[in-house]
Amino acid sequence: MDKLELVQVALRELGNASAQELSSFVAWMHGVVIEPKYIPLFKASIQHKQQLNATRQAAREAAEQTKLRALAG
Repeated sequence: MDKLELVQVALRELGNASAQELSSFVAWMHGVVIEPKYIPLFKASIQHKQQLNATRQAAREAAEQTKLRALAG
């Protein structure tokens, strides 16, 4: 797992925890040290990735609806 995935796991397990708590959890569970000062960057990357995936899904659904309307009409 890369560090981004480790932070993602920590967020799922701990929820809205502090950067220090998330960093400690990753180190304890996986033996990987991530400085707490970098946790906000990982959180922002995770949020961006989720938003991007949601946007892509919405675009796929819109394209499918357009395709269905074209076939029906």
